[in-house]
Amino acid sequence: MKNRGTKIPAALAASPPSYLALLGEFPLRPIKNRAEYNRAAKIVHRLALREGHLHKGEEAYLEVLETLIERCDEKNDPMDSEDVTPTQALKMLVEQAGMTVTELGELLGSKGAASELLSGKRKEPSKAQIARLCARFKVGASVFLLPADTSAPANAA
Repeated sequence: MKNRGTKIPAALAASPPSYLALLGEFPLRPIKNRAEYNRAAKIVHRLALREGHLHKGEEAYLEVLETLIERCDEKNDPMDSEDVTPTQALKMLVEQAGMTVTELGELLGSKGAASELLSGKRKEPSKAQIARLCARFKVGASVFLLPADTSAPANAA
């Protein structure tokens, strides 16, 4: 990096080039508008597809950028979980991530399950699928569960 009269902190100068490139693409600061939100979401999606193969700097960048997006979501689009079904929540998360049904199917282990969940044919993901969805989208399991009074009774006799 070329020094233009300002001194670059040693910690930043020692950062991996991939991290510095990400900072150049989208600096880590509060998201102020829809255009910034969309740019940030695309970067998160791109990095999430490489999850498990990211450098430490890229992992740290991804974690902070996801937090900035979550903060923006909470501030601008607070979701009342009581009014949102698991299907609606999944559709929204998939759309925000720019995922295809095929990519969701790869995450869940079945393209058919992805299609059924997105169409509402299946009302809730399985426990294993919920765990994968929570890890991928950084949300709590309750997002993908129906309220207790609307689910089928455990022992219907």
